[in-house]
Order: sequence, then C-alpha cells, then structure tokens
Amino acid sequence: MFKRWLAGVFITLFFILAPFAARAEVPEEATANGKYSHLIQVLTCPADAGSYGDFRDYGYWGGGAWCGQTGQAGYWVWVNPSWYVWKVKSPHHANDGRVPAVAAVNGKYSDLLQVLPCPADSHTYGDFNDYGYWGGGPWCRQTGMAGYWVWVAPNWYVWRNKND
Repeated sequence: MFKRWLAGVFITLFFILAPFAARAEVPEEATANGKYSHLIQVLTCPADAGSYGDFRDYGYWGGGAWCGQTGQAGYWVWVNPSWYVWKVKSPHHANDGRVPAVAAVNGKYSDLLQVLPCPADSHTYGDFNDYGYWGGGPWCRQTGMAGYWVWVAPNWYVWRNKND
C-alpha cells in the first residue's frame, strides 16, 4: 500500500515539476534575441543539423509532421539539436545585432522600447542586472521610459512586456 502511494507521489511531482525543468534547458539564443516568447513545444531532431547548422530563425510555420513528430503551428527556431516553437512574436524587436540576447533575459521580456547608454552605471550594476519594472523618469541625463529595465553594460534596455 505504501509503495503504491509513494509511486503516486513521484508521478504527481514529475508532472508538476517537468515543465519547470524543461524551461531551464532552453538555450538563450532560442528566443532569437527576444523576438519570440511563450514556448509551446520543443522537438529534438539531431538529423536537422546537416540542413540548418547550429542556428536558424525559421519564422512562422503552420505545423505538421516533422522528424517523426507532430510540430505545432508557431514561430520555429532551430538551436542544434532541437526546434523551439514559440506562440508569440514581438511586434517590435531588435534583431539587427545591436541588442545582445541576454538583454531580453532569455525571452523574459519583449517589445523593446528604448536603449539608454549610461556607462557610469557599470560601477553600480556590474555587467548585468535584471532590474525589473520602473515607472520611468530622468536617468543618466536622459528620460527613461516606463517599462522593464535590464542593464547590460554599458546600456539600459527598456522593454514593454514581461512574458510569463
């Protein structure tokens, strides 16, 4: 009786904790510099490395059979050896290489509003700081917008959205 109960506890814990474990394994580049958010599927397919290399922002695909699995409709990003399928594409994102991927905190934030250069803040915030929401105002001889602030030396990145 106890063994059956214990097995039930382990199964329940697995289903509760498995989604959190999967999130921890998502590589930073899988969001395409914060371009995509709300991960809906991960498909492991090592055979695709020959066609797609180490990284490919494929964009939207309507879903269907892929690599012996059923892929969901969404925005597909290849990071060897897996496809990451996202539900949301930010209408405003910086994908021109000027914004480091870490500034979106692995897709935690999207819709970049502002970049404020402020090299003097390196002494206070180091190389990186996920400061969180601030209502905006004067900062570093500029006017900072309300939003989610992330420090990646030597700039502040202000985001409109915090993705759950």
